[in-house]
Amino acid sequence: MHLHRRHLLASAAAWGLLPTAWADSRQGITDTEILLGTHQDLSGPVASLGTYLRDGMNLAIDDINAAGGVHGRKIRLIVEDSSFDPRKAVLATQKLVTRDKVFALVATLGSATTQASMGFALEANVPLLFAGTPADFTYTPYNRIKFGLSVPYGEQVRAGVKYMIDKLGKKRPGILYQDDETGQNVLRAAADQLKVHGIAMVEHTSYKRGEVNFSSQIAKLKAANCDFIILGTVIRETASALQEARKLGWNVDMLGNQASMNSAVIKIGGDAVEGFYATSPYLPLATQEQTPALVALLKRYRDKYGKEPEDGLIYGYQSMMLFAEGARLAGRNLSVDTLVTGLEQVKNWTTIVAAVPVTYGPNDRLASNAAYMLQVKGGKFVPLLPTPITF
Repeated sequence: MHLHRRHLLASAAAWGLLPTAWADSRQGITDTEILLGTHQDLSGPVASLGTYLRDGMNLAIDDINAAGGVHGRKIRLIVEDSSFDPRKAVLATQKLVTRDKVFALVATLGSATTQASMGFALEANVPLLFAGTPADFTYTPYNRIKFGLSVPYGEQVRAGVKYMIDKLGKKRPGILYQDDETGQNVLRAAADQLKVHGIAMVEHTSYKRGEVNFSSQIAKLKAANCDFIILGTVIRETASALQEARKLGWNVDMLGNQASMNSAVIKIGGDAVEGFYATSPYLPLATQEQTPALVALLKRYRDKYGKEPEDGLIYGYQSMMLFAEGARLAGRNLSVDTLVTGLEQVKNWTTIVAAVPVTYGPNDRLASNAAYMLQVKGGKFVPLLPTPITF
């Protein structure tokens, strides 16, 4: 057993959180309630995403419960703060599963945090649904109670790299990536796509999670004369990388993915973010069609939280509404087995936020295979193509 895993299990034992058996398939369900759990970063480096994701989930719960719930059951959500720390995420998951006895985990945020903690839930027969990361482990290897929602980082990155080379004629790529599973996923995908084009990575450099001073990394990439930079970064780090490049007078094109496609990047980075490219399975709020339903949703958000909505709420709202759809299709006799059957019936599902449609099947745990190609223009992310790219 790896030392890190022994440490986590020892911590769990100290808390009295180790499972002794599978959870009951109807754990967290009463005649009147469905109890769900999640861990989000509410105080760490991606709190600017985690807090809005949590808020979006709660807003969806308000809407679901106001409409009578799911087959008469109201949804209640317990949120734990992971601080974007895998060890805290493990302990949070163990608490949710063992002490709180939640029915399912929904939209847990982060690659490293979800990867470290999901085994506990799956081994306890608690569904892991729509994790807040496009990492491929959210849907593969196949597990009947593990459902992914986002197009994987790999496919997003490959599509973006292809666009930069084919459409923009780029030939000298470099990469800056977070030194964990999030960044490694981006690194692998970028290398795979570059092989297709017969182009070599000119330079690569990494950083530790939470780091925001990229002066040495950007200087290294600039010295290599890269003509575009692939970013395996999250929100704050994306803004910092772009700001550092502009500080050096280097207007190199940079390419991110869903982890960095967020209006908070623009808010933090300001003018330095102009021209930034990213892929995402949903459109940001600023460029979505302002339908009456979306306008009403955003008003409810402002009224409830007293602040302006950010893009993170899209994923939270979509995830919770998708859970409700699966539970609705499961029927009144909700259990792990009937929920799985219900989710497998979801076909071309959308909600009031603009995102690629969701489809599952008996052997298909990935919700979609498409993403939008976007660029920051005039202080907002706008789609470069009229429809999502299908992989």
